[in-house]
Amino acid sequence: MRMTVLELECINIRKISSLKLFFHHNDEAIKNNFVMMANGTGKTTIIQLIKGLLDGSAVNWSSEKIKEFAPSVISADLGEFSLTVKFDNRQYKYILSLNYKNGAAMIDTVVPPRGRERGLRLPEALRGIFTPEFVSRFVFDGEQAKKSMDRTSNEAEETIRYLYRLDELDYILSMNNKILEDIQSAEGGSKGTNSSISNLRTRKDAIEKTIIKLEAERSLLSSDLAIYQSQLIEKEDNLNELHKQSIALNQEKQGLIKEAEENRGKISSQVNELLALVKSPYLLSDSFSARMLELGQGMQKLKLPKNSSKDFFIELANAQKCICDRCIGENERDAILKNAERYLGGDRQAVLNIIKSCLIESSFDSRAQDAFDLLGELRLQEENIRKRRTINEEKLLKAGGDKTEQLQSEIYKLRELIAIAKDKLERIESKDESNNELDEQNNLHKARLELNKYENKIASATRTNSALRRKTAVEKLILAIKEKATDALKTEIIRKTNEKIKTVITDDNIEIENIDRYIKLRNRNGASEGQTLSIGYCFLGTLFEDAELEFPFIIDSPTGKMDFDKRKAVAAIIPKVFNQMIAFVQSAEVDRFADRFYKKDNTQFLTVIASKDSGEVEIHEGEKFFDSYQQEHKGEVE
Repeated sequence: MRMTVLELECINIRKISSLKLFFHHNDEAIKNNFVMMANGTGKTTIIQLIKGLLDGSAVNWSSEKIKEFAPSVISADLGEFSLTVKFDNRQYKYILSLNYKNGAAMIDTVVPPRGRERGLRLPEALRGIFTPEFVSRFVFDGEQAKKSMDRTSNEAEETIRYLYRLDELDYILSMNNKILEDIQSAEGGSKGTNSSISNLRTRKDAIEKTIIKLEAERSLLSSDLAIYQSQLIEKEDNLNELHKQSIALNQEKQGLIKEAEENRGKISSQVNELLALVKSPYLLSDSFSARMLELGQGMQKLKLPKNSSKDFFIELANAQKCICDRCIGENERDAILKNAERYLGGDRQAVLNIIKSCLIESSFDSRAQDAFDLLGELRLQEENIRKRRTINEEKLLKAGGDKTEQLQSEIYKLRELIAIAKDKLERIESKDESNNELDEQNNLHKARLELNKYENKIASATRTNSALRRKTAVEKLILAIKEKATDALKTEIIRKTNEKIKTVITDDNIEIENIDRYIKLRNRNGASEGQTLSIGYCFLGTLFEDAELEFPFIIDSPTGKMDFDKRKAVAAIIPKVFNQMIAFVQSAEVDRFADRFYKKDNTQFLTVIASKDSGEVEIHEGEKFFDSYQQEHKGEVE
């Protein structure tokens, strides 16, 4: 199935009173679309609205979030955002209505000839696929590229699963399980008492309900996590924009962050050095060293340890006569051996000699004291940096006014919500059987193990062992197919992506080693921001290139911090792997990226200029205005 975007319309949303963009010509989608909008015009807002509309999450937005979209230059109680798309040859129009007065949102779908219907209506083949996670894979930004390489994310693996429809195998497994249940119900209780079978089924049903509950909770947490992360990105961007208004303060902030990191490294190194020095106690103080030396000299003067030792008395006990010429009988021998324990053996004597030697060689110097003094200085520097950062943050807050303070508070809250959601998600998805905090009530893996246990018991009790064996055989086969298909897909995807990476990143040797939940690079823990974005495009390009489902690629600020060579390489890749591209760009992104498309067919260039006072917008079509506008304004965003 092929999806293309035909039109986009905004009415009474933030700085825009009315905006309509066309991405088609004679009902045929235009392949390459570049929309230039200055900072603050609404690029990020439009991307956020597209995501909220297509994944259906907008209807769950908070009242406060919805009210944030209210016009800033005119008064209006209602706003509307719509997207007209085509799935193969059938046209759909999705409308997101925003009520600023009561903070509510609703989605409607217009499908000829049925007319307008409440809710997000998708073609049958796409139902259940348009989750926030999936929509983010073609309504794209730089943060989504980073998620593919985030150790805490399963972004890369889930993208493969959705695009290549491996999730259909999970449906087969579910139906296979239902067949067994139907057989067991038909068999009844031919073996075992009815009450015992009923009891087993009750427990099995309870576990199944728990699994459904946990899966629903996991889905909700994933959705919430995507929403929180999207909101966090938006608010951090807004905060950064406010901070950029105070360039000197922002530069000071970055310098203090770097200084604090260097100070932490020095403190850690100094603590390790001190731990090594205190293992030599004589370095702790001059008086301590003198007393240790005095003890060693005393032992030497007294000739301690004495040469008399336990070994001598053991030899004496075995002699016929004592050194005093008396005969040694059994009683004398026992007495000698018993009293020999009071004297030093050869091994203890050697140890004491080492101790005496160390004491005599004790010599105080100032190394430990110097290390303590330096650590104290570093701690003072740490406190000084902390105070300077606090003052800097207060100045930044004052520079941005109440809005900055509010954004900072909201960012802290979102980060806390993200941490909580990730922790809950990890608990549900973990397969660590050694973790005693996990059980069938809070962990999917353990709940499924418990379900298998009851299935076996029910099979045994109802004489349906053969059906269970068939069900298990099918399950094993499907899981093997899924594993083999996944491994084969990953191998081919890694090969093709690495080929693309070589053409995009020519100044560094970067290669994908494996995809295990996320993208793992060979001999690297990560990559620069520009490299990460390049890897993300190459990876997604490979996936969309061969997938059964074809989607448009809608992207905000596509080249980010890429250098010119990477921009040119990405410009060559995108048209080959996506059936349609809609790129919202800044003027600084034209060089070596958008300008690569000036001579290409089936390409349009739109320049949107918004009034600061009225909410009116001007739309200029064509390469000529687009190019002249970027030449005029690129210095403002670089």
